[in-house]
Amino acid sequence: MKYLNENHYKAIELLLEGKKNQEIAEVLGVHRNSISNWLKDDVFQAELRKAATRHSQHRLGELISRMYEVAINEGSAAMAKLILQSQGMLSEKHIVERGAPSTINGVDYDKLDDEIAAFAKRLEDETDIEH
Repeated sequence: MKYLNENHYKAIELLLEGKKNQEIAEVLGVHRNSISNWLKDDVFQAELRKAATRHSQHRLGELISRMYEVAINEGSAAMAKLILQSQGMLSEKHIVERGAPSTINGVDYDKLDDEIAAFAKRLEDETDIEH
């Protein structure tokens, strides 16, 4: 299929409304196999994806409002988290564990910890000697 006709666009609208192939075929006066064949066509699929994107963007405000209602009225922490993440106000928690090897970006943290401990010990010893 190179070009879509009026029936194709009407079928796309009906698909986005959640209609089944048989229902669409009856409305358009075509065989239900026609709808199945259209759904396999790349041109039809591309237009269906574009229409679905437009359709979902049109309802985005409604979706966000409903998300807020669920988060607030139902006390849904998961929904609140999703809202905050979608707004860039909450990021995923990343846990970094330090294990072997202790060298990161050329810095040997175990050696550095040992040097700090040795320095602290020397300061402690010097303080004890002075008093």
